[in-house]
Amino acid sequence: MLLRNLALATSLAIGAPAVALAEPAAVVETVKTQTPTPTPSQSDATNYAQREQKDQKAANFQGGDLVVVAISGGAILVLLFLVLILI
Repeated sequence: MLLRNLALATSLAIGAPAVALAEPAAVVETVKTQTPTPTPSQSDATNYAQREQKDQKAANFQGGDLVVVAISGGAILVLLFLVLILI
């Protein structure tokens, strides 16, 4: 553990000033363009309405937001746990 802390302190003492003295990166300009939001055609809207009337389950569909939040939250917890164990 002491060796790991010593190696980290040495690498920071040598590397941090070198990074601080490095030349700044080139400035890059960003150009924002406005694109119009596409609107569905009338035939698309009627197709969607017909599909929804055929399948009543489609009207009650709710996306998988909870699954995504649970998986990403779990991944963050695992990473934090590993960091705590390895330090």
